[in-house]
Amino acid sequence: MELQHSVIPSASLELAESHPILSSLFVRSVGRLPPAVGSETRRKRGMDEFILQYCAEGVGWAENGSDRWELRPGTCIIVPPKTPHAYGAMESEPWLNYWVHFRGKQAKAFSELLGLSKGEWRVELPQDPECVAEFEMLLELYRGEIGFEQLLRASTHLRQLLQRFFVLSQRRLGGEGSKGVEAAVRYMEDHLGEKLDLARLSQVACLSRARFHELFRLEIGDTPNRYLTRLRVRRSCDLLLSTKLSLEEIALQLGFSSAFYFSRVFRQTMGMPPSAYRREW
Repeated sequence: MELQHSVIPSASLELAESHPILSSLFVRSVGRLPPAVGSETRRKRGMDEFILQYCAEGVGWAENGSDRWELRPGTCIIVPPKTPHAYGAMESEPWLNYWVHFRGKQAKAFSELLGLSKGEWRVELPQDPECVAEFEMLLELYRGEIGFEQLLRASTHLRQLLQRFFVLSQRRLGGEGSKGVEAAVRYMEDHLGEKLDLARLSQVACLSRARFHELFRLEIGDTPNRYLTRLRVRRSCDLLLSTKLSLEEIALQLGFSSAFYFSRVFRQTMGMPPSAYRREW
């Protein structure tokens, strides 16, 4: 495994900052650093974007001038813009870390969703291979030429990553049914093309329907049905851009009853019909 680091060019940055969809949240740069003794970064003035550092293996550290945190596998920090900071690898067990620099109108809201404050940057999470997979997908998207499609797909994967962090952080807090809700979310992600009603999802979670619905809203911040719809629409965006499947085929693959219903839901969510989304992007 080798060092990889990609930064979007100035033309792509201008596009991301001005586009009505991309400007809400976009990836400025992404990277991966294999274990290296003595690796360290210090920035006295910070940077113009949020910085996400994720420890996949080994041990790292981070500090903000007054506090210092140890970063073990699964732990991440999000550094606010224009804030002095430093981070690096522990000499005894250097970390394998991934990072993403991101900006956008919703960037602060996502950091607050994870419970971050001005002084506490660390989010302790259980190790999760899906998080690493999202980082690797971002690296792959930015490996070559970075145009609109890459920017849009990277934005989608960043949202998925941050939402994943939120789900994992809620599960770590414990509480009745947390593992059940997590199991239901995973089941949704793996069975988007199937009929998934409250009865089936509560069965997966090993909870009563009423209790599952209550805990799902508490931990995820939305109802199971609306969350499932967002997952399906998000996946349809990828299929519209990366395949030549017809709307009927996409609707069938993602569990929509018809192409007409899929188009209506897509438009309500994305602000345009899927045909226009595919044509414009």
